[in-house]
Parts: sequence; structure tokens; C-alpha cells
Amino acid sequence: GPHYNAVVEVHVWASITMWVLGAVQVFSERTRRNPETAWRHRRLGEGMLGMFFIIVFPTSLYLTMLQRIEYLAPPVGAVLLDTAFCTLYFLFRGWRVARLRQTSRSLALHGRLMQCGIVMSMSILPQRFLQLYLTMQLKTHHQLNYSISILVTSILFLLFGHFFEGPRGGIWIACIGVENAEEAYGSAKASSIERWAWRTRWLIYMAIYSVLHSLLLLK
Repeated sequence: GPHYNAVVEVHVWASITMWVLGAVQVFSERTRRNPETAWRHRRLGEGMLGMFFIIVFPTSLYLTMLQRIEYLAPPVGAVLLDTAFCTLYFLFRGWRVARLRQTSRSLALHGRLMQCGIVMSMSILPQRFLQLYLTMQLKTHHQLNYSISILVTSILFLLFGHFFEGPRGGIWIACIGVENAEEAYGSAKASSIERWAWRTRWLIYMAIYSVLHSLLLLK
């Protein structure tokens, strides 16, 4: 309805704003290294985090739970939830590392975690391009195009080591650095409980999605 469409528009523009602020943060190296202008970097960073935690993340969950998905809804919902929660994980860890500043390299690690969070949030973009292509080819199968594009592009999670290990996966640890793992994640190596939590999260996501989506439809 109109309310749902309004939330979609808010989510899209908030996401774009967050990405623009993130790009400025990443590429304005002179600003963040200069003591006289570093405050600008901090204020923009606070704005980016505020945009995510106050608008992007809540609207992402809202849209995931309420959107109509006719084909393979639980797996599709799981991919969307993983994107949202792993983005939250990286941004929170990045904020925490900067706040604690355990070593002289903490701010550099903070930047890497923030970059991981931004890239994670943008992992939905390949799906959008594939969905657009499929829609142009199969104009009368919008729902099928959506589910196929989500699940096909999620193969990237498998290729880059994210599928089984989550934020500790190959592509992420390559960016963060093994030597920084303890400060970044809270422990140098994942405990057996954490490893199983990351590996079984897909089943947990699907269960949560199925239950909440069903309850919301009853209202």
C-alpha cells in the first residue's frame, strides 16, 4: 500500500545517503589525518552511523518482513536478513574499535571495519542489476525474477567465504588482517559456539522470517 511504498522510498534514499557519506569517509584521507579537520571526519561518521541505525536498518527489517515474496520466500528472506545484520555487525565493531583505541593501529582497523560494513550493505546492488536484466527479458514474471536474482547473486557469499564463516570469512579477514582479528572480533579465533552460530545462521534466519512473516500477515 501507500505506507509500504513510502517506507521503500525512505529506505532507498537513506541507503544512498549512507553510501555517499561512507565514500566521503573512505576517500577523504587528508581530512581525517589533519588534526584541524579530523572533526569533520568524525561528524560525517556519526551521521553515517546514525543514518544506518536509525533509518536504514529498521526499514530494511520492516521491508523484508512485509514484502510479498511468492517464490522461495524463506531463503530470500534469509539473504536479506544476513545482509542487514552483518552490516550492523561490522559497523558496530568498527565504532567500538575506534572508541576503545587499544593500539596505535586501532583507527586504521576502524576504517577497515567500516569499509567492510559499507561493502556488505552494498552487496544487494548486484542483485538489483540482475533483477533489472531479468525483468527486461521476462516482463511478466516479476516475483520469479526477484527470487532468482537474490539467490543467484548470493552465490557471491559462497565464493568469497562469507556463506559459512560470516564476518570472519575469507574476504573480510583478508581486508581486516589476521593480525587484527582479536581486536576486530573480540577474539583471535572464533569459539566453537561462534563458529556454529555463523554456520547455522541461515536456518535461524529462515525460521525467524517464516514465523514473523506469518504473524504479521495475520494482523
